[in-house]
Amino acid sequence: MGIFDFLTKPSDEKLTKKLVNYVYNSIQTDKGVRVEDALCVMSTIVAERCIELANEFSINQHEFEPGSAVFSEKINEILVGPVAVDNWNELPQESVFATIKRKINSHFDDSSFPALTGIFENYAKNIGETEWGNLSLSIPDDNKPFFLPLQAGYETRKFVDENINLENDEKTLKIVLDAIARVLIETKMALEPKVALTLTFEIINGMAKTATMTDKKMAELQSEKE
Repeated sequence: MGIFDFLTKPSDEKLTKKLVNYVYNSIQTDKGVRVEDALCVMSTIVAERCIELANEFSINQHEFEPGSAVFSEKINEILVGPVAVDNWNELPQESVFATIKRKINSHFDDSSFPALTGIFENYAKNIGETEWGNLSLSIPDDNKPFFLPLQAGYETRKFVDENINLENDEKTLKIVLDAIARVLIETKMALEPKVALTLTFEIINGMAKTATMTDKKMAELQSEKE
């Protein structure tokens, strides 16, 4: 990297702030920003970047049916490490879940975090039981996002690719993890902590194991409506 590349490249902090502001603005309504929707969109962005890091299929082009479950040991390893554990403090420090927890630990007590086994069990038992493009979340109905995660991932992907994904998949994941931690901290007073964290981790897990919407499939769906 040359000196001029260093001088012109935006810092991680600027990219994090840019992504957070983009998410807030993308869901802004006359009534303001609904926290559940901000967390849904941000969690789905995290999930898609985990898929990219796993490199088992492209989020932009694949042969899976969008919205279908795609099981992956590599995704599990990225999220929580190679061995299943019950205690959050036993997670590998480099795992996605541990990284998020470490970034928000000073703002959320341990009792606010959902049971790790519950996150995975809730996803597994509800595969194929929810409407297309959505996930079954173990939170009150009043707190469920208005946005379909599958749609949120597709509609935010171009922005992330063009404005955040400037170096490599590892760096992009680091930035989106910084961003989701910031959203959780900034919105803490607006949503019960356990609900916020359950929503966040269940969407990250579920959407990281879901085939993404692609331009090809979107074009097919639009042509069917015409």
